[in-house]
Amino acid sequence: MLLLTRSDVIPGDAKDCRKHALRCAELAVAARTPQLKATFRELSKNWEKLAILLDDVLAKLSESEDIEWRVQASLKEAGWFSNLAVREK
Repeated sequence: MLLLTRSDVIPGDAKDCRKHALRCAELAVAARTPQLKATFRELSKNWEKLAILLDDVLAKLSESEDIEWRVQASLKEAGWFSNLAVREK
C-alpha cells in the first residue's frame, strides 16, 4: 500500500501563503496605478484563499492519518493481518 506523507501532498505551508498575501497587500497600497493596485489586491486575496485551503487540507490529512492508524492498530489487535506494520504516531 502506498502511503503519502504531508510533504508528498502539500507543497509549502499556509504561513508562507499569508506572508505573500501581506506583501501583495503592501504592494497594492504602494502601487501607482489603479490597475496595479487591483492586481496586487487580487493576488493578496488569492494567497489568503490558498492559505485557508492549505489549513483545511492539513486538518483533513491529519484526521485521515489518525483514522488509518487506529484502524491498523485495531486490526492488528484483533489478530487480522498479523504481519501488518502499524506506523508510529
